[in-house]
Amino acid sequence: MRGQILIFSIMALLAFSHADAQRYRNQSNLGYEEMVKFIAWKNGDIVEFNWEIKSTRNIAHIELKKGNINANSIEWETVKEIKDDEKKYVDYLPNLGKVFYKLIVIDDSGKGIEYDPIFKVKKGATSLL
Repeated sequence: MRGQILIFSIMALLAFSHADAQRYRNQSNLGYEEMVKFIAWKNGDIVEFNWEIKSTRNIAHIELKKGNINANSIEWETVKEIKDDEKKYVDYLPNLGKVFYKLIVIDDSGKGIEYDPIFKVKKGATSLL
């Protein structure tokens, strides 16, 4: 019985640790698979981003884009081109109101896959996005 409880506890912990992850499988059935964990934390007047990328694709580069609402559309701008070893970014000047972000993982063939962050609020934050 103790062994079953231990196994169940380990399985629950593993499931919880990947609860924020988004999975993608290549639709062309070439066997590519990647897991991206992309989280944005609202902390007072700044937004902190953390990500982790595991992929079987050859990644050429990664971009963090910010979207500004312009009339009836969203105008996207690249705020950061990310190197492989970088795992975080802080936006010290987020726009007021609703803010949009996305992480784009681009492979060596030029194909990009977009991931939206999961937003969280740190304790003591003054407002929500």
